[in-house]
Amino acid sequence: MKKQLICIFLMLIMVISIMPVNAFAENTGSDSSQTESYGEFIDGEQVLSDMIEKNGMYAHPRIIMSDEKIARLKANIGDGSVTAILLEKLRAEADRVMTRPVAEYEIPDGIRLLETSKRIQRRIAALAMAYNIFGDEKYAQRCYAELEAACNFKDWNPSHFLDTAEMSTGFAIGYDWLYNWMNDEQRAFIRKNLIEKGLNQVMDDYEDKPRTRTYRWYQDYPGDNWKLVCNGSMSMAALAIGDEDDARDIASEVLTYAYKESYSFVRRAYSAKDGTYSEGLGYWDYATYYLGLQSSALMSAAGTDYGLADYEGLRKSVDFVRYMSSNTPKSFSFGDDGDSRDTGWAVLLWLAEYYNSYDIASTRLKKIENDSFNYLDLLWIDEEKTPDSAGDIPTDWGEVGASNASFRNTWDESGIVAALHVGENNYKYHGHYDLGSFYIESNGERFFTDLGNENYELDNRKYAYRIRAEGHNTLVINPSQELDQQEGAECLISSFSGGNEAFAVADLTAAYEASGAESVVRGLKMIKDKECVIIQDEISLDAPGEVYWFAHTKGDIVVADDGRSAVLTVGSEKMWVGLISEGGKFTVMNAELLPTSLAVQNQTDNSSYRKLAVHLTNISDTTISVVCIPLKQGETYPSWTPSMKETSQWTSQITEGDVNGDGIFNVADLVSLRKWLLAVPDAELKNWKSADLCSDNKLDVFDFILMRRLLVKG
Repeated sequence: MKKQLICIFLMLIMVISIMPVNAFAENTGSDSSQTESYGEFIDGEQVLSDMIEKNGMYAHPRIIMSDEKIARLKANIGDGSVTAILLEKLRAEADRVMTRPVAEYEIPDGIRLLETSKRIQRRIAALAMAYNIFGDEKYAQRCYAELEAACNFKDWNPSHFLDTAEMSTGFAIGYDWLYNWMNDEQRAFIRKNLIEKGLNQVMDDYEDKPRTRTYRWYQDYPGDNWKLVCNGSMSMAALAIGDEDDARDIASEVLTYAYKESYSFVRRAYSAKDGTYSEGLGYWDYATYYLGLQSSALMSAAGTDYGLADYEGLRKSVDFVRYMSSNTPKSFSFGDDGDSRDTGWAVLLWLAEYYNSYDIASTRLKKIENDSFNYLDLLWIDEEKTPDSAGDIPTDWGEVGASNASFRNTWDESGIVAALHVGENNYKYHGHYDLGSFYIESNGERFFTDLGNENYELDNRKYAYRIRAEGHNTLVINPSQELDQQEGAECLISSFSGGNEAFAVADLTAAYEASGAESVVRGLKMIKDKECVIIQDEISLDAPGEVYWFAHTKGDIVVADDGRSAVLTVGSEKMWVGLISEGGKFTVMNAELLPTSLAVQNQTDNSSYRKLAVHLTNISDTTISVVCIPLKQGETYPSWTPSMKETSQWTSQITEGDVNGDGIFNVADLVSLRKWLLAVPDAELKNWKSADLCSDNKLDVFDFILMRRLLVKG
């Protein structure tokens, strides 16, 4: 049977090899010719012409909302659906805003108007939407009052351009959704301010005019989430007013700049390898929902987004969010992300619609009823499209050359989940020195976690506890005042396998060479039928030195008398943690800088965290292997513990033929095999007979028929 399966594989590969190459083409990076072509896009004038052709002149609403969409939403009022729940939340939110004073110009930190801009945007969206859904003019009147007040601000704080971007989004929505309520004078007033305080300001950035900016976001390369937030917001503003005589020229220019920059950034920000977004999950949400706004606005206004979001790395980023979250779902945070953020985000509704894959939406739909109101839900929800079950997807995620990996024994909250973060240390783009960090959650409780972000205005922030490696679940080697991992170091997964004994291994040497490391390898393994996670480090130093192993928790830690094991308690759940390597003992430490580290004042309070630590001194070569096993009710010690094996000997029980190691035989395995086959020289390939199932010395339709029969039988 094994020989037959090999033959079937080869047959399938050859069939695949005659398919059009672009069916399995990998997306290229920012230097590719694809980036130069910008999909189907030509320029902003084309977009405005397409918009007018689709909707007619001065037709509103057209920014994601439309008369038809509003009518569909109205039809859900009181019908018990998720949409009906959202509509009641909308009414309550609009009524709540009515009781608050109109927003004022506030820059509490001396830098950012951002929270004011966001507040005004949310208010405008809720009030304008409530007016269109429920028809009560009080909502329109109050919405205009918010717009008018912001028009009278001296500026929208373009020095910190995110503030201007968020405000412009609110004005785009307000102008478009209130257009038919406002009179000509009101429209002209709003439009004038949107041009002067919004579009003119972004053109200064696009054209690199000498203006005071905290961050020259447009000129920065490769850039960060600002690229999508700023370009997405200004695109919406341009689409809202672009058919007006006083706005068409500048709207066309803004649309041209914004589209090209967003298109290029998407193709360098979301890894074509595995969808990882390097700034972490929280910034993935911020960047991606603005990409969703830009794409959705283009679709509703012009009938197409010209291929803006049609990119495999973005589609794969759904898995990045899904798998770098626990089953609850809470984020496995890294970099400048918040600790254990809820990842059931509204933008998942847009991605589900865009990729016509409605299982993506299931996480968000489950959370809407208990979450606070978010107007993005009403922009993107479509309950006529029933989500497919997301519970049947593989439980293991990762691959060689990727930046993250995660494993779980089930998608139920009762399961155990573990993840490993590697990638690149890039402090400029919201990175921390956290390569090798791991996370474990069991039965809905987080046992090992990240501490989250640190204040951006902190002096010597780079050396703060939450930024350094010592503030993460990883290693510190020969500690000093210097950074404890190397800036710019890139460490990727070097070995991966799924299945019952699933694992990921990464070479961390580049992160620790400056600390005197000759070789550092970290592996994370999950033995699923035993609910066991192993974190193993194999370390060689240039000379005898000092090593710390750290793992942070908010739970209670009780270390055994011999120091070789500990029990963590989080809520009512317990986990046994044991050393199965020789040497070393566990201790409990506060989450604070080592005495050797540079002192940093006014750091975030970390007193709610403790850390389990192993401290080794005067060692050159060592292995630290730590086992984590959830304890059942009444247990004080697990019924089974593994023995230690070198990471090079780790193996997994996987399905025969599962090339990618995800525990299943699927198209991804065939793609990998096809790539391998294409590398075989033609002269050697001609001598192969193994794919000729009928033994007639040729590969033809009869072999395909036989292969199909074997598959049906097997």
